[in-house]
Amino acid sequence: MKDYVIDVLMNIGVPAGIKGFTYICDAIELFNTDPYYPDGKISALYIDIAKKYHTTPSRVERSIRHAFDIALTKGDPDMVSRYLDLTNRQNSTLLRTLYLRIGQERRRHQAERHHQQCNPQTCTSQTCEFKAQIYMEAMKTLSEEIESLFNRTLASVRDDIHPTDDGQSERSCSGFPKSLKS
Repeated sequence: MKDYVIDVLMNIGVPAGIKGFTYICDAIELFNTDPYYPDGKISALYIDIAKKYHTTPSRVERSIRHAFDIALTKGDPDMVSRYLDLTNRQNSTLLRTLYLRIGQERRRHQAERHHQQCNPQTCTSQTCEFKAQIYMEAMKTLSEEIESLFNRTLASVRDDIHPTDDGQSERSCSGFPKSLKS
């Protein structure tokens, strides 16, 4: 996920050389690993990131705010509006929105990849010929079964016709046996 977050941050215009870039990556990773962070107090997030980098929580907060300010003022407006909340510029809101939108996009990409793996469009000439051969064999078998059923039905109808004393079948004037005429 970290590589994906890095790509998104660079696309929205956060410079990779500032501390806020690294802190945002860590914040999103913490959001992803512990459900407490996205719903809890952001101050706990700042404390954990500060411990990791041997700095203070206020410096982490300020660095993240600075990174978001650069993206909001100098970044690609389309990408910024795609990943960040432009109406509420608090760190907590921007971090949560970024996390949620990255999650949505990753799930959408995973679903697309899964769909492509399940329905591969691999119809080479060899596979198409093989499919055509299977289809022709299935149609031949089906037509043979239909013909066999027709012949059995016809034989059954013939057996239902009762012969008379002179060896001729008794038929009505319509040509059907009297036993079949209603």
